[in-house]
Amino acid sequence: MSNEYAGLASAVDKFKDAVKKELDNKNGEFHEAINDEEPITFKGLGAEGERSEYLVDPSDVLFWHDPTAYLDELERWKGQKVLDEHLEIRKYLDDSDQLNPFSRLVEAIKRGRVAPFVGAGLSYPYKLPLWGQALERLVTKLEGASKSDQRAMLPALQYLENVKELLGQWKYLEAAQLIYENHKTRFESFVLNTFDGSNVLEFFGVLDLLPQLSDGCIITTNFDNLIERVYTGKNRSIEGYMHGTQSRNQFASKLIQGERCILKLHGNYSDPETYIFSKSQYDQAYGEESLDYTKPLAKVLRQIFVSHSLLFLGCSLETDKTLELFIDVVSSEAFDIPAHFAFLPDPSNHQKKLEKEDLLAKAKIHPIWYQVAIDDCGTQNHSQLEDLIKFAVACATGKAKV
Repeated sequence: MSNEYAGLASAVDKFKDAVKKELDNKNGEFHEAINDEEPITFKGLGAEGERSEYLVDPSDVLFWHDPTAYLDELERWKGQKVLDEHLEIRKYLDDSDQLNPFSRLVEAIKRGRVAPFVGAGLSYPYKLPLWGQALERLVTKLEGASKSDQRAMLPALQYLENVKELLGQWKYLEAAQLIYENHKTRFESFVLNTFDGSNVLEFFGVLDLLPQLSDGCIITTNFDNLIERVYTGKNRSIEGYMHGTQSRNQFASKLIQGERCILKLHGNYSDPETYIFSKSQYDQAYGEESLDYTKPLAKVLRQIFVSHSLLFLGCSLETDKTLELFIDVVSSEAFDIPAHFAFLPDPSNHQKKLEKEDLLAKAKIHPIWYQVAIDDCGTQNHSQLEDLIKFAVACATGKAKV
């Protein structure tokens, strides 16, 4: 090599190595696609059999010869990748005749007016129990304590039979009320220890996608702080809070301004003062004989319901106080209600599906059904829900089309 250009060649090599490392790191899949199987080969000068052979990847040739064309091809590849990624889920929506409600949900996400309504199903993959499971676990503990009391010649906890009967009927609210009113301290301790969630170190799945759906209001029936931690991890801390009936950190003002805020309907696990379980607490939150919209929680729920499109995630949407309130607001005909949506597992029983659709229609909630795969061990796989949300976000951001 001529000494005249040795320094220049060395500098160029270092620069190219740094650029190639960066490009391979960020666009490795694209390079694999465009490079195909064989590199470009050519030979140097000299007699036949003595010429050097050079191998160059097409991605390198394209970038260094025409960087603009490289970027065009990269964008084209990304677009096709998005289309391929969502092809199956779009086909499912088409085959199940659900493209129309899905399109309306996409429009709501585009406008920034979606408020996720998060249930226990989104915390369940993190080893936090569903509400029914948690109550059954607490009953087992209390039954053990009851047997100990009997051995000590103390009265048995007779009310637990009534609790188990309520749980068998899926009346979780009534069961929780009964336990709370009989064993308030133990109940509070159980909630604190069960829904701490501090052992969760990494987020994934639907919960991790929430910041892509909403940068404003979130509602949850959960006690844990996983939602707050997900947003904080994305450098989008939630600033407005309302836990149970206690309004703190300017929740109402943040809601009106469209900023990030969270309403935790049953309270926060770490603050028993915010819990809503007893009948008196429900009366304080929603009214005694009928719904009272001068109550802070009822008032703010109505405000969200008439100003946002709720998206129910991980919720069973059985009849409860919240659904009762939404139906009441619709039936009053006092507001122009936006469309609301719910991703729900498609039930195998057609009659139950029709009954659920009729119930949700009263609250202007449009279900979007998804398939749940069940393996040989009976484990449920809700990955199609995640695929639906990713597709909705891709459509809302212009990366895909419904």
